[in-house]
Amino acid sequence: MEGERGILVRRAVLFGVPFLYIVLGLVHTANPEVGDETDLFIALHYAQLFLIGGLAYVFWLLVDGLDGRAARVARALILPFVIVYTAVDAVLGIAWGTVVQKANELPVADQAVAGRLIDELLEPDPVGVIFYFGAGLLCLAVVLAVMAALGSAAPWPARILMTVGALVFVLGHARPMGPIGMALFLAGILWLELSPRRQGVTDTTSPQGA
Repeated sequence: MEGERGILVRRAVLFGVPFLYIVLGLVHTANPEVGDETDLFIALHYAQLFLIGGLAYVFWLLVDGLDGRAARVARALILPFVIVYTAVDAVLGIAWGTVVQKANELPVADQAVAGRLIDELLEPDPVGVIFYFGAGLLCLAVVLAVMAALGSAAPWPARILMTVGALVFVLGHARPMGPIGMALFLAGILWLELSPRRQGVTDTTSPQGA
């Protein structure tokens, strides 16, 4: 019974976190400007603080119990991914939404000036672009290390779906690319976890199969 409960919890995390990320991407609003509603934008980025941690746990579960260099690299990359992705995506989104929210409270005559100031502060620069996509590439690096650690133990369609999904997700978590990438990643996890080969391995390593 404990083994069955563990499998259910594992799969609830593996399937649930990507699904919630898909939902987040679908309801994600455009980056707000002065005068726009900001409550949903800010709330989504607060939610992302937890989803990033959840995604890190998904990576950890995928290599749980695996040994070898690739598995060790995957586990070593998880913490940097959490730190960088949280800072670049969640914290920046919360800060952006909060600044716009405060600007909306200014007198109408001052909002235009605040809007120009916000635009100047958020004007993309080469370093910022590299840092933003670098966070996504760090996520991709974790996935590639996980795929290398799983090796031939994972069906090749699952490996392809998860890798392509992570590659698409590099472009951002908002729609359309975010939900598409995470849907592919989730499809890969479903294929991995529900394939007969994987079910056989799970059964023999659980207390029920001992």
